[in-house]
Amino acid sequence: MIRSLVPSVSTARRSPMSPLAAWAASLAATAASTYALDLWAAAAGAGLVASGLLADLDHRSVVVFLLVTYTVWVFGLRANLRANGSLLAATGASTNVLSKLAYDITRRRWGDGRAARLAAAVAYTATEVAKEVPYYTAAFGAAAVTDSITTDDALVFLAGANLGAALYEAALARLTRSILRRPRSSGGSTVRRAPTTGGRSSATPCSARAIPVRPTTR
Repeated sequence: MIRSLVPSVSTARRSPMSPLAAWAASLAATAASTYALDLWAAAAGAGLVASGLLADLDHRSVVVFLLVTYTVWVFGLRANLRANGSLLAATGASTNVLSKLAYDITRRRWGDGRAARLAAAVAYTATEVAKEVPYYTAAFGAAAVTDSITTDDALVFLAGANLGAALYEAALARLTRSILRRPRSSGGSTVRRAPTTGGRSSATPCSARAIPVRPTTR
């Protein structure tokens, strides 16, 4: 399944960062994205429980709905994995630092090809799956210590968190692709040429040469 998530990236437009800059960008992106994802997913889960939209569903229906939300989350993660693979190939940076670590280690041994992108996708996916543990711990822990939160409430919270995470993954993938499509400045000054007229270039005021005019004598 992971192999189908690995994009075939063209190296023709590659403009990688320096190693230090790539690591710094990856660490910053990982910290920011992890915080934003947890905040957004938790808010989505709590909001779905508080809305009461699924309060009339029985336990089996809630479980089915939870499984459906995992399918939606997989599609969001798939889009983000493809975008992150393109980001790694183009710049050497990643929105997941463990993904970058796996990519760099594999690239040194087997080259900058499909194996490196596959390793990056596996590391990214493993990280995202590991992030599910705190949600399950919090949801079922709250259900165990208080009677006001039921097991179905915990499952609905997880379903809402999955939907929130899916939207976040899709939004992050879109942002990554927009960054990759953004033209990079060459760092040099742009020279503008004046339009030509009749096969001769008309000089701009800054480059025109002053032609001395001799006074006529009578």
